[in-house]
Amino acid sequence: MSFLIQLFVQSSPNAPRLRDIKPPLEVSPNLLPYIILGPIILAVIIGMAWLYLRNRKSAQPAPIENVVTFPPHEIALEQLNKLDVASSDMETYHTQISYIIREYIAARYNIPALELTTIGLLRQMSKEQIDEIYVKHLQDFLVNCDTVKFTKYQPKPTEADARMEDALWFVKETKTENT
Repeated sequence: MSFLIQLFVQSSPNAPRLRDIKPPLEVSPNLLPYIILGPIILAVIIGMAWLYLRNRKSAQPAPIENVVTFPPHEIALEQLNKLDVASSDMETYHTQISYIIREYIAARYNIPALELTTIGLLRQMSKEQIDEIYVKHLQDFLVNCDTVKFTKYQPKPTEADARMEDALWFVKETKTENT
């Protein structure tokens, strides 16, 4: 316990007295470094600001290019024409043809066709009041594609050709009237 008391008291009878705080050092006022460095630093700051403003004024905005956009049906028809049955297996072929038609629907009708299931897409198309003929035709097309994509069913080449004809018919029949 006596140790704790000594810690708190901090002065013992044998300890030397505390000395007073030393006064601050006297520094002679040598202004030469401030006189030399001040204008140099100021000149560097002004020079950097001048360069920044000069480069900012001279930077011209990039000219806007005219971007040619094609109607959705032209894009879909071009993609369908590039698609070749012989170059891929049936599952890949049906996946690609289905994707092309879904992209076309998304662009043509503003329906998120790539994010919807087949049933959800058909319901959305019915809500958008798209002709029942097109919805029924698309239903047959997508069900056939889904059968190949999600089961082990291997269609004959004539069935693959029928999918292409269905896709082309759908795109040509539903294209916009003004183009």
